[in-house]
Amino acid sequence: MDKTSVRLIDNLAEVTSHQNTKVLEKSLLKTLTELLPTEDIVLYEVLEQEKGVTLNVISHAIAKQTTSKSNSEPDNIELFKPSSLLEAVQNQQVFIQSSENAQWNVFYPISSSNNNVFAVLSIVTGAFPSEIDKKLVSALLRVYSNYLGLLEKTQKDTLTGLFNRETLNYEISKILSRQNKSFNFHNNNASTDEKRRDLNQNKYWLGIIDIDHFKAINDTFGHLYGDEVLILVSRQMRKNLLRDDDLVFRYGGEEFVILLSTDTDIAAKSIFDRVRRQVSSHTFPQIEQVTISIGFVEIATQSSVADVIGQADKALYMAKENGRNRVEKYLPALK
Repeated sequence: MDKTSVRLIDNLAEVTSHQNTKVLEKSLLKTLTELLPTEDIVLYEVLEQEKGVTLNVISHAIAKQTTSKSNSEPDNIELFKPSSLLEAVQNQQVFIQSSENAQWNVFYPISSSNNNVFAVLSIVTGAFPSEIDKKLVSALLRVYSNYLGLLEKTQKDTLTGLFNRETLNYEISKILSRQNKSFNFHNNNASTDEKRRDLNQNKYWLGIIDIDHFKAINDTFGHLYGDEVLILVSRQMRKNLLRDDDLVFRYGGEEFVILLSTDTDIAAKSIFDRVRRQVSSHTFPQIEQVTISIGFVEIATQSSVADVIGQADKALYMAKENGRNRVEKYLPALK
């Protein structure tokens, strides 16, 4: 086995070692920049909308290495146009166009197991891609797509498409581990300046969301309609979370969880309250209005995932006791 094959296997192991999709995407682009003569790589998400297909940047990498122009380049490829990305999506084929500065733009559509294109990879290179290069990239993208499909099945709730409870536990555990290490370091070793910088860093907050009077909705309109309400509420919550790092989970039944990062409890409460208002202002079929109650807590130095959830649940209880359709922060006095 030659060095290139060993490096390829190592890179495949690296790509498929991540459960966080954002880290996975960065690892994929890093692998491609190491294996190919690339200058710039962008991964786009393909979104189907009423006005047509739109493309959003998921990840971007600029490679250090550049290569000279290949002698095997054909003469019949047009200059780069943004529409080329869409053409790759529509035709589900690799698309190549020449660009300025004697470079080549290569577009690889990425399909799911049901043959729907959900992403496009754009590579800028100084060398016209060989057939081997194209096969290598296409094979890596199939591995990426298959692995995403596995993550989707293991990490997502089947009804709402949100992250599931197991994924929530994993994410909280990661934050607790990071927070506890930081706490121990700053207590034992950190200088005054380091402690001050740490205070200015973003903190992590967990909010438990419960749909108010959901049992009455189920009893009056049936469980199928109850499921529809769960789906609609989950969509409204995702619509209002503006940052990529904010995560929404289906915790169970009519309960959801939001994980977010911001610097103060006031900022966190503002975000949670914005989510609450978003849901309450949405017009639902038949019942018109659905409201939610939220209890939230800072993830800091709790000893376990259960402690974090338990504290947020106490704050949720207070929100319901105080009239529902409101946001409450956990305070030690709530014990």
